[in-house]
Amino acid sequence: QIDLQPLFGLIFVPLFTMRSDVTYLESFLDHISSFPSELRRNLDLMKDQDKTCTELFEEMTKLQKEYIERAEWKMEQLEIVDGNSIRVLGTGDDGPTVLPTTEELVDYIYEHDTLKRLEMIEKDALQRTAEKVAVAEQSHALVDNVCKRLESDLIQIEKTLQANGGFQAPGMAKVNDLAAVQVTPGSPDWILAKVVSHDPTTGMYRLSDEDTESSKIFDLPQSQVVILGGLRNLSKGETVFAIYPDTTSFYQATIAQVPRKSTGGGSFVMVNFVDDSDENGITHDKAVLLKHIMLPPY
Repeated sequence: QIDLQPLFGLIFVPLFTMRSDVTYLESFLDHISSFPSELRRNLDLMKDQDKTCTELFEEMTKLQKEYIERAEWKMEQLEIVDGNSIRVLGTGDDGPTVLPTTEELVDYIYEHDTLKRLEMIEKDALQRTAEKVAVAEQSHALVDNVCKRLESDLIQIEKTLQANGGFQAPGMAKVNDLAAVQVTPGSPDWILAKVVSHDPTTGMYRLSDEDTESSKIFDLPQSQVVILGGLRNLSKGETVFAIYPDTTSFYQATIAQVPRKSTGGGSFVMVNFVDDSDENGITHDKAVLLKHIMLPPY
């Protein structure tokens, strides 16, 4: 029996008690440093049990085959009386002929040592199989507990990032919320749309194209929708996707100046779009509303 309590004690120290100069991921990896070796040890143990069980099965199969062959050979040594296909136990040319009972035939082919060996092999194989299942369940519990801890920490990270404006939530959409949508799965193209409805059960969105010349309606899964808004802390040089002026299409850009409040309300940010230089090779800053910017979707 593998004692995982010391490992659990190591893993499940709250990550939020860690020093502030390391990232959440570094803290998590530091706390599960012994986890891979524990899992690897369990996997090696299961592999060894598999190998031993395979060898036992092969030995059992060989013994069974040889036992059956010997039983068949013994049955073939029985004599036939009067051509009536009645097998009998012969006692020699001068001796009487005996019709065997079922019990006598069983005793005739019975091999105590062989059957005892088969029984021992079966018992050993079943025990090793049970041990392998126990180790597998233990490994599953180990991985499951670490995943649960990671999920809990990610929720806390998300809350922290949302609080300081460094996270863009993929869901929690309301009607008329602006969103970036990927109309075709896997496409690099994202356009601006507005939420018409959202089904939390299926995760499906119905959105309308924000292009004034379009009346298209899109029904898209959550994986192809990014709800806009919530970004506040953007750093100079950070890569984003932003609506190009006078369009409803997103293009890759770099933050040139951090977000600022506009006189008419709202916030805007100055960006440099990729491949947007003029005839002199100069890329000019362009102002984009903060609500028209999203973090790179991939």
